[in-house]
Amino acid sequence: MKSIKKQQGVAGIIYIMMFPAMMMILAFTMQLSQQFLAHARLSEASEVASLALIASPKEDDENNVSYARKLVDRYVVDNIDDIKVTVKNKRCEYKDGCVQSSGEAAPFTDFTVAATAKHKSWISYENISLKPEFTVNGSSVTRKFLPQPVDVYFIVDMSASMRATWQNGKSQIDEVKNVITRVVNDLKDFDTEVKSRVALLGYHNFNIKQGGRSLEAYDYALYNTPQQTVSNMFFPPKRVNPGDSALFSHRDIDLTQNYSSFLQIMNDRNFYPPRSACTESWQGIIAAAQAADKATDINPEQVFIILSDGADCPWQRQDRWGRLRTTEYYLKKLVDGGLCKNLKQRIRQKPNRFQSSTPTENEKTKVTMGVIGVNYQVNPNDGFGDCVGRENIYHATQGEDVYKYILNLINEETGRLKD
Repeated sequence: MKSIKKQQGVAGIIYIMMFPAMMMILAFTMQLSQQFLAHARLSEASEVASLALIASPKEDDENNVSYARKLVDRYVVDNIDDIKVTVKNKRCEYKDGCVQSSGEAAPFTDFTVAATAKHKSWISYENISLKPEFTVNGSSVTRKFLPQPVDVYFIVDMSASMRATWQNGKSQIDEVKNVITRVVNDLKDFDTEVKSRVALLGYHNFNIKQGGRSLEAYDYALYNTPQQTVSNMFFPPKRVNPGDSALFSHRDIDLTQNYSSFLQIMNDRNFYPPRSACTESWQGIIAAAQAADKATDINPEQVFIILSDGADCPWQRQDRWGRLRTTEYYLKKLVDGGLCKNLKQRIRQKPNRFQSSTPTENEKTKVTMGVIGVNYQVNPNDGFGDCVGRENIYHATQGEDVYKYILNLINEETGRLKD
């Protein structure tokens, strides 16, 4: 019994001796918890302000700081004195070598919001360095990738079926022309170092180009076999003289940054599909491949967009003896023979206007291909799936769908948090 009382006495003495230390630990823990909480809240406020600014930057640095301070003040309400807020905006572009040295794939802008707030401590005791006030800092960097200048090749079906009425009393070709007009105007408004460029390649049984004084028809598939067509896809096409003059109802528009001229030509009322013409998408694809191959000072993004309202017709040509030869699923055979693979490889190898002498993978020219079915469900097994990738096949049930899918292929990136 005496031993138990003796142990209780010792425990009491130890507890009394440790009590001050326990209180100090409690005080330290409470202040540390307060500081962690204050820092987390300030960092979150900085992140929100950074995201808000990159989504909607103000006119100048002073207004950026004022806007950021208002957002931070709404998150941090238990501070003393004013919160100090600084905002830095860094723009990284090709012309100063910043994009190349950063390793990123596109120009970008960074908004950095840093904030400093002072708080009153819940517990303070100077003798053990628990100050009555403490200061915390928080910052966040948000990066938004800027629109890249692109070269866009619109490969447009000009077969007779594109004359059919689609919606609102408009024909399918009129809806496509309206959408392309919207996209071109969007490209004009993109804030890029250099202008994006656009081209239009029309196709039906042939491809029609502006000659010296008149329009000229070309056949990119006037060969005996699909493999011969692929092997000669970057050689000059063969000029033909179709008997139907109505086939000359449109023409290609060369790659240009003169948007007004492009739209003036395309929106001419005579720029229209003929009443009798078949769909041969390979005429437009090969024409676009050759146009891109001849282009100079190309932009880092090359986008090929095929717009069609129906399946291709069978390939039909007369041989030297006048016999009619027919090949079904001609596009599929061309793709299997390397049509789209050759296009992508050849254009990717072309140095773009911002590429350094020893380019990284991010600097090299990129090629995107897509097909949009205009009121038509594209069959991925007819060659398009292997040509553009099944993920880049779209079915448009209305004009707004065409617009949305084109923008998706052009792929303007939005802001994201910097890692």
